[in-house]
Amino acid sequence: MIIQRIRSRNVLKYDELSIDLAERGLIAISGRNESGKSSIGEIVCFALFGRTFSVPPDEMNKVIRWGQDDCSVTLDFSVDDRDFTLSRSLDVDGNHGVRLALRNDPDNAIARGTQGVAEALLRIIGFEYEEFVESFYLAQREITTPHPHSQAVKIMAGLAPLERVMSDLSDEIDERQELLAEITTEWDAVDGDVKALGIQTGRLPQLENEHRMASEKRKQLSGLSGDIKRGIDACPSDTHQLETAQRDRLKARVLRVVSLVAAVALGGLWALLYFAAESSQAAVAQDLLGTYVPVWSDDQAHWIGILAVALVVAFIVLWIRLLGLRKRIEMLRERLCQLGAAFGQARQFSVGDTATSVEPGGETAAAVPLDLAADANAPTRPERAKYEALRGSLDRGESVVPEAQSYGESELDWLNFVGARLDHQIAKLDEAIADERARLQEAADLTEVLNGLGGKRDQLEERIGDRQRGLELLTSAIAHLSNKFNRDMKQLAGRMLPLFSDGRYQHLRIDEDLTVQVFSSEKLGFMDLDEVSSGTQRQIMLALRLALSKKLMSRRVRGKQFAFLDEPFAFFDQERTRRALQALSNLGDDISQVWIVAQDFPEGCEVDFDTTICCDGTSNTLQVAT
Repeated sequence: MIIQRIRSRNVLKYDELSIDLAERGLIAISGRNESGKSSIGEIVCFALFGRTFSVPPDEMNKVIRWGQDDCSVTLDFSVDDRDFTLSRSLDVDGNHGVRLALRNDPDNAIARGTQGVAEALLRIIGFEYEEFVESFYLAQREITTPHPHSQAVKIMAGLAPLERVMSDLSDEIDERQELLAEITTEWDAVDGDVKALGIQTGRLPQLENEHRMASEKRKQLSGLSGDIKRGIDACPSDTHQLETAQRDRLKARVLRVVSLVAAVALGGLWALLYFAAESSQAAVAQDLLGTYVPVWSDDQAHWIGILAVALVVAFIVLWIRLLGLRKRIEMLRERLCQLGAAFGQARQFSVGDTATSVEPGGETAAAVPLDLAADANAPTRPERAKYEALRGSLDRGESVVPEAQSYGESELDWLNFVGARLDHQIAKLDEAIADERARLQEAADLTEVLNGLGGKRDQLEERIGDRQRGLELLTSAIAHLSNKFNRDMKQLAGRMLPLFSDGRYQHLRIDEDLTVQVFSSEKLGFMDLDEVSSGTQRQIMLALRLALSKKLMSRRVRGKQFAFLDEPFAFFDQERTRRALQALSNLGDDISQVWIVAQDFPEGCEVDFDTTICCDGTSNTLQVAT
């Protein structure tokens, strides 16, 4: 950036200022104290950035000349053979206007407004206010070591983009660590909820198995109760039928014997009458028959044979009848025995009967005895001796209807009570199983949440790790660039220092904090700046400042550049000033326009100024034309 012309009104000391400049060479600004020399540099600074080195940003109305309501400045400059016009205005109410345009097309603004113009200028000239005051602009008596951590130096060293990335990475790490802490807290809470459920491996299968066993026992108990109830209901009828069948069997046995004896007797009589009719025994039989059977005649002997056959048939029928009665008696006795067997099974059922501890979420379920006898509500159960006596009678088929009914009713009361207890236990098992399934489902849901949180936590930890590795790499890159920047600065400043010191000081050493030491050929060693004179210190700092300027140009600035040095020769004697002017006239083509402010310049300088500006403290206007 090369300044071509400045026009200002009511800025700082000047009512009016108009300067036309040569585009290259040395520009000398001289005058006594308070003559307005420094105001020229501050006008340039205000035109470019809307602020100055001496006026705080929140007091910019002090830029307006005392007693005036507003001010304005127009700066014409060129960058890479493109000419621009920058206009800026400010009033006492804080209204700030700025406009940037091409000089050959002033009606079409490139940018308007402070933010828009600032962004456009950065693209065009390659630097902002901070870099400007650390390099190209040396404010009056401000010639100290650059601060190593200033944004301008970081930009010159190429560290600013990396540090922005590091800052973004650090912010992202902080955000993710906060999120990780939240996820960890949530994970711990959910994990605590899972542990609070107290899930026990195998509890649900155990409960289901015990439910199945209890249901089978209940089913068995229902079957026994039904068998006993049917048995005692049928007992009177079965006993009566058994007694009847036993009487009928006795009668049948007697009739069978009588029919057999009668059949044998009649058969013998028929045989005597039929086969030995002429015998005396036949005659006796005939007389007896005639005496006792009034209707008997000798030709009726065949009826005796028929009667004998009938009695044989009756004997056979009675024998068959006895077989049927025996089977019926056995069946009835078996039915009575079945009632006794049902009583026996009922007695066996109560022995060793168990129920299960089914408290939801409690310890592992364990079978415990079902102590019905200790239950105050339990009915009185018949004694075992009574059962054994009744069982013997039933097995023998004896008539024990009242005893069987009384015992059966008592046993049924007992079994119904046991059934009710089992029903209650099964209901508790149903509740426990439902509760356990719900708890297992809740645990599964919470575990799924834990898995999701664990996945998120792993992802966050991985991303944090990636960014931490990025920070490590960036830290290494910044250290490398810093070292390279220091080496470049040392080389650049080392080339300029002999020009300013007439070869007396030729080597500099610059550490990471930009602390400077100078090599003394007289002492044959490096010295701190406080060991040399104030004039030498300023020579060294001027060389370092110009080295920073060249470094900024190599990194951000395009084309030729101007530098504004306000009182760079304070504490210089005339010889040092002559050497410094000679060095400044040979800075090279990159810094081709150098503004130098001094109260006066020594005579006999072998340097020709391309533009000379003399400031008169008695005048508030300044006009310079090339």
